[in-house]
Amino acid sequence: MRDHWIDAKDYTMDCMLLFDRWVLRWILTNCSYYEGDYVTDMAKALYRYPYVERFCRAKAPECSRFLDRVRAVPFGGWTDKEMRDAETAILQTQETFVVYAYPKIMDQVNYIRNWDSKWLDRLADLTDKVVLDVGAGTGRLAFAAAKKARSVYASEPCDCLREYMRDRIKAESIKNMKVLDGEVQCLPYEDHTFDVVLSGHVVGDFYDEEIAEMTRVTKNGGWLVICNGDDEHKRSAPDGELVSRGFEWFLHESPIGGIIYDYRKQVKKQDT
Repeated sequence: MRDHWIDAKDYTMDCMLLFDRWVLRWILTNCSYYEGDYVTDMAKALYRYPYVERFCRAKAPECSRFLDRVRAVPFGGWTDKEMRDAETAILQTQETFVVYAYPKIMDQVNYIRNWDSKWLDRLADLTDKVVLDVGAGTGRLAFAAAKKARSVYASEPCDCLREYMRDRIKAESIKNMKVLDGEVQCLPYEDHTFDVVLSGHVVGDFYDEEIAEMTRVTKNGGWLVICNGDDEHKRSAPDGELVSRGFEWFLHESPIGGIIYDYRKQVKKQDT
């Protein structure tokens, strides 16, 4: 197990005011992985933040049914500590989304902080290529690619992360990179657009659909590249799902001790 990226005690439910609609939908409709009574703990956590609940209802109306269940939990005379403990537990469980809302913090999480662009260089020659980075985050892959590529498009569904990349593009006067909204299963690009499609820590929820969409926007003969960050997890084998779908794998050891696998696959299409 990796160490936590944040200490949730440093945050409050106010961070939900920065979450995108799809993030709120995930948090408020998918709680099967939470250890504990999620509805009751959410009631405790939100008790002191009625404006956060109102925001969630307005931003993501489809979550209202869950929030109705939360509101129906009777006040149990909870102490401040009990409410704060519930708040912290929820935010720690949802820490991925918390760091998405604070890009400067995300840039310092282990898998970004310890990564070296040489691992991307060994997977594909990006010189003068048209490149897409799917789920770009803070731009780990996109900014590395922009040093060599003709043009780079960073597709990212989180608004805070998109704005973070745009600010960096402006600050560094980068001319060959654009940032757009887009999810891996619904990319806003025409068929056969890119020479190379990059991703890291994106493919894995719905392999067939995700890979099919990335393949759709890649030119015949182009490459799908999955270049993961460097963490401390000691993986014992490459991703069998990717290998079974024809991806080559490459191995290196992270500077913090993890065993990291990266992948690539050349796209072969019938007449296009």
